[in-house]
Amino acid sequence: MLLLRLIDMRWQEEGWVEQCSIVRIARTWIGTPYHHQASCKGVGTDCLGLVRGVYRELYGMEPEVPPPYSADWAEASGRETLLEAAGRHFVATAGDRMGEGDVIAFRIRREACAKHLAILTSTTTMIHAIETSGTVEVPLSQWWRRRIAAAFRFPIIVG
Repeated sequence: MLLLRLIDMRWQEEGWVEQCSIVRIARTWIGTPYHHQASCKGVGTDCLGLVRGVYRELYGMEPEVPPPYSADWAEASGRETLLEAAGRHFVATAGDRMGEGDVIAFRIRREACAKHLAILTSTTTMIHAIETSGTVEVPLSQWWRRRIAAAFRFPIIVG
């Protein structure tokens, strides 16, 4: 059984997750159509499904199976459900330390709960699944930067 330990390190020795592997896997999802609640490369995914799919390819297991959710799920509960789940499976990192392979959570509106995810492919680009375009690699523009709610790293593999 794989043991995942959540620590904030990026070394490549002793089985550490390589950031370039995360980006390489994420790029294989480019072109996957948008489909709410899905996580199937080449068939359909939403932003959460993209991150779940990359996680599955890295670790061979699902981080957790999310319950069914509506497009307005965050507004309905008022809880930071997405950030809470990310905190259970990823390592929180400071915004000024974000880098290649990190998962970024966004608040589309300032007062709203975080409800969108992307994977950084560099300090200036990201891959995300969005309803209007499917899964694409785009610039991490000022519009997106202003909406960053949190940043997370994939956990390392131990054992």
